[in-house]
Amino acid sequence: MEAMGRTDPGRVRDENQDVFAVREDLGLAVVADGVSLPRAGGVAAEIAVQTAVECLVGVAAQEPLGGHQLRRAFELANERVFGLSCAISTYRGMSTTLVATVVDGATGYVAHVGDSRVYRYRDDELSIITKDHSMVQRRVDAGLISPAQARVAPDRHVVTRAVGAEATLRPDIAELEVASGDLLLLCSDGLTEHVEDGEIERYLAGTPDLDAAVDGLVRAANSAGGSDNVTVVLVRC
Repeated sequence: MEAMGRTDPGRVRDENQDVFAVREDLGLAVVADGVSLPRAGGVAAEIAVQTAVECLVGVAAQEPLGGHQLRRAFELANERVFGLSCAISTYRGMSTTLVATVVDGATGYVAHVGDSRVYRYRDDELSIITKDHSMVQRRVDAGLISPAQARVAPDRHVVTRAVGAEATLRPDIAELEVASGDLLLLCSDGLTEHVEDGEIERYLAGTPDLDAAVDGLVRAANSAGGSDNVTVVLVRC
């Protein structure tokens, strides 16, 4: 596994509440996007990523990482974020999205809550692996609005699941078949808010230099408005 990531505050917000981590030795990548209200969302994102990585590092010393281990890491992150939210008034209500991938040979696992995403790029085609936990996604699933309408809906940033939002957490866990040369893209919605899938594909075409592709995607989001923090992590399997 080879990985590269970058986070940027964007052009509008003073604070960056996105956090990411990469552990190539574990085949692990993680992205979190703190919910902007209250402002302690950045604290929630940092705690969630740190807790998940620490948990998985400890587990990896004893057994291979997989879906069960990702679930436990997410649950532990939720316990810590929710506990601090209840204990400290300035952290009251803080929460964060969280998405993680683990790759071991031809097998990968994806875990997520919220609207940060994982895509897979293979054979010149980009496909989304996760489904947003959001109000607009619910309406898309119900056939009430189109995906194009969802992109501009006023409540498009309202998530229906997040680390720290409730005492218990139900992450989506999926096993993912991967092939040599596949690219996995983990990102916050600061990217997908401004950069459509077709443009993302152009940055990933061929066998891209990961550093250049990450920088290009971040620049594209900022050039298109940069209304939110943007985080991009690319993993080459």
